[in-house]
Amino acid sequence: MGVSALALTGCRDEIEESTSQQSVASSEQQDQSSTQRTTSESEARQAQEAERQTTESDAPAEETQPEAADQTGQSQQQTVAAQQQQDEAEQQQSAAVATTPTFLSRDATETAEGIPIIRDSERPQYFGLDWGTEWGLRLIDLEELSQGAGRDAIPAISGPLYWTLEEASAVYTDNVPLVQVNINGDVRGFPLEILTWHEIVNDTIGGVPVAVTFCPLCNTAIAFESQIGDEIYKFGVSGLLRNSDLVMYDRNTESLWQQSSGRAIVGRMVGARLKYVPASVVTVGQLRSAYPDALVMSRDTGWDRPYGQNPYRGYDNPEEGGPYTFFFDRDTIDERLPPAERVVSIEGPSGATIAYAWSTLEQERAVHDSFDGIDLVVFWTPGARSILDAGILRDGREVGTTAVFETALDGRVLTFGVNPSDESGQTFVDDQTGTVWDIFGRGVEGELAGSQLTRVIHSDHFWFAWQAFHPDTEVVSAVVDGAAQG
Repeated sequence: MGVSALALTGCRDEIEESTSQQSVASSEQQDQSSTQRTTSESEARQAQEAERQTTESDAPAEETQPEAADQTGQSQQQTVAAQQQQDEAEQQQSAAVATTPTFLSRDATETAEGIPIIRDSERPQYFGLDWGTEWGLRLIDLEELSQGAGRDAIPAISGPLYWTLEEASAVYTDNVPLVQVNINGDVRGFPLEILTWHEIVNDTIGGVPVAVTFCPLCNTAIAFESQIGDEIYKFGVSGLLRNSDLVMYDRNTESLWQQSSGRAIVGRMVGARLKYVPASVVTVGQLRSAYPDALVMSRDTGWDRPYGQNPYRGYDNPEEGGPYTFFFDRDTIDERLPPAERVVSIEGPSGATIAYAWSTLEQERAVHDSFDGIDLVVFWTPGARSILDAGILRDGREVGTTAVFETALDGRVLTFGVNPSDESGQTFVDDQTGTVWDIFGRGVEGELAGSQLTRVIHSDHFWFAWQAFHPDTEVVSAVVDGAAQG
């Protein structure tokens, strides 16, 4: 099936062509190197033979044997010297690695979260052979990584150009989905049709360096602060996958990072974890309604990609399978939900996790719950198209958008329901004050107009991907009398 190749590479034929060219170039280099070695060895043998014949013709017969013995001794000395040089070089390399700064001290045995740190000399056999990654410092077994594409074959974007919403509206219809990030009042939108082809955008929003990421294989959009201490990290697409999820790498240390958690899993940065930035998938129409001055990432990326087309056609079709068939044995997937079910996933302050099924959210529109010490509400609104359904984005089926907020505001707890006066289903009303709220948690009409609900960090996943990393997650798949039940 054509989608399988696209699922593994995340881009089109140029990736295969690039990989092929790299292989050809590598083979040519190896052949050239081999020819050079053969020529060098042949010339050396000829020189040695000429020297031997000259020596034999010039020297008395009785001196031939002692001279041969001297040559043998010299050869042995040269061999010993070469071995000593090699040993010294290896020792210097090991010493350099041992003194290279790491996020945690070299004698640390686990991360701050209690995850054991693996230290050994193991290296991958089939990828990353020329990378600067410190493979012997990691949290995972290297067998958990699979290669879907070459490193940077899916090109990350740094410092993108932007359109105004008016300019974006000339290209996009209102139901086009994008990742909305709002930092210090600086509101940006990143269309999923672009992120599908690039997966990572490095930029500064509201004065904060960020990495906005999207993994099409898991349907997961997450934004992170990309500054740790005084250093700003730039991220690229490693081409590796783990549980079908994007594995990023930083260009500073070439460490590997798991997109779903923002945690460094291999390399010098092991022990570090990126800080989440609130981000949610909304539509162009929703963004325009709430933030008319927002900027939208332009299609002028510097790369020739067919934006608006979907390289993962049918990838989220629940009737026809889904991406999990490429990465998982069906028997290993938790059957509490269908594998390709979308879920709103949350990791609480204690590390506990929970997943809210979209099928429940679509039915109820507003789901209240108490989780890990937080009273929250999960909103669902209609309108947004699936980025992974049809070959042309505008033809994708409707899947909607979600958002999560704390229900406590200024010392009182609010309860929410669908706004009966809004036929479009885009707003909600609280029972306590009758205030109207939008998908961004803004009070737009009524007593609390101008107020802002506190956002709860969350992300959307396919169920198969979320449960692979969080097998003990709680699941909310039904609503009884307005209270969420797992």
